[in-house]
Amino acid sequence: MDYKETDLNFLYDDLSREYGKKQAELLYSLMCQKYTDLCKYEIRFENDEMNEHIFNRILPTIGVYITLIENGFTKEKALAVAHEEIQRNANYKAKENTKLTKMPFTYSLFKMFAKSHMKKKYPIEGFTVKWRRYDYKEIHFDIVRCIYKEMCEKYCCPELCTVFCQSDVTAFAGYKPKIRFERLGTIGEGANCCDFHFIRGK
Repeated sequence: MDYKETDLNFLYDDLSREYGKKQAELLYSLMCQKYTDLCKYEIRFENDEMNEHIFNRILPTIGVYITLIENGFTKEKALAVAHEEIQRNANYKAKENTKLTKMPFTYSLFKMFAKSHMKKKYPIEGFTVKWRRYDYKEIHFDIVRCIYKEMCEKYCCPELCTVFCQSDVTAFAGYKPKIRFERLGTIGEGANCCDFHFIRGK
């Protein structure tokens, strides 16, 4: 399977810039093979959104991380590379989120679609969401079960979950200043839940 069909579609170009074409080709080939092998162990869901999380985001990132470690990279360096790739995707999402701030009544529009968006994009097959607040000042929900943490633990790389957690902060920064995102902790970083606070801004 090729990374060009995943959220890490820019992986080869990044490897080429960092390590040169020859090493990039070798690493990329090994990563594609690892990603393909990982996919063989997973059964596809009927829910397309779950497949998107697992096959287009989680497994590709695990493939990058494991491949680097198997080829002499330290865990710290492998984690840094995975973090950079996920951040690239998060920055793209931040730019997309910025489009909402150009519209009037940004927070009201965000609030209008928040619950339906979460229900569709974070289905019960992989996530348990607890709604805490939903009013004209703040939207707050907690994720108390997360497929990202479960998958990272399954493949013996729980530390990798943090790169996904950190990408939220980057992606949601695109809503500023109309909506401010705040968080106290995440499951992947050792907290009891991932708390999401979207606070009405200016």
